Amino acid sequence: MKTPSLDNAKHLFNDISKRPQYYRRQIARPKSSDEQWYRYSDKNNKLHDIAFETNPNAKVQLSLRINGRWEPWLYVDKSSIENAGKGVYSERTFELDDDVNLFMGRKLSKKELNSKRFSEYAMRNIDPCDKKGRQLHWYFLGHLINHGNYTVANIRFHKNLISRCIKRVSPDKEFLTDYQRPIFCTRCHEFRKENGIIKRKRVQTKVLAEGAIGKCRECKLATDKLVVRECKGCRKKLCVDCYDRFQIAI
Repeated sequence: MKTPSLDNAKHLFNDISKRPQYYRRQIARPKSSDEQWYRYSDKNNKLHDIAFETNPNAKVQLSLRINGRWEPWLYVDKSSIENAGKGVYSERTFELDDDVNLFMGRKLSKKELNSKRFSEYAMRNIDPCDKKGRQLHWYFLGHLINHGNYTVANIRFHKNLISRCIKRVSPDKEFLTDYQRPIFCTRCHEFRKENGIIKRKRVQTKVLAEGAIGKCRECKLATDKLVVRECKGCRKKLCVDCYDRFQIAI
């Protein structure tokens, strides 16, 4: 296997996102020390090259080899969110727009997507678990990042499934992302038939284009803000700050 050119993490994650199937096959393949460009170790015992198959519950640390040197990158520990299980923490300082990791796993079939036969860890059409819901690999720890649940996120996953900092993150801080769970307009309602019964439902909001600017209906500031949601009925908008507070946990 040709070792990726790793002068920075952005090159690595961009290359993986362009050739995900290739890297999924290669990631479980035994590698020589010259071929290694990522390493998992036990943060408690400082053991190198621990395998997921025998250590799935380890307090794992991810390191990347950048410019020929091993750099501690991320680690797993108990989440700062109550009852959230594991969380992913920074081993270093990440600046605004720094790449953090990549969401990887097996590609779901159309049949699985239509029947919703995938695990709770899946993102879009990628699932880090097998068909029985068992995790397959640590996959750069992307699937272990928690939703802040009304807490402002510090990273965002983009369309290529690379996560990027939306603010500065200091060492030993937990990464939290916005799962983009649905929210509903509190004013608008529509009537829908379910199992032959007419029910009144709140109107769901839609996602706006990235970088959209407008006036938020909640904070009601005179100045325009970055808005991320819009009611499909009344067209009232919700800014990114209010969206973090108003998400519905499902």
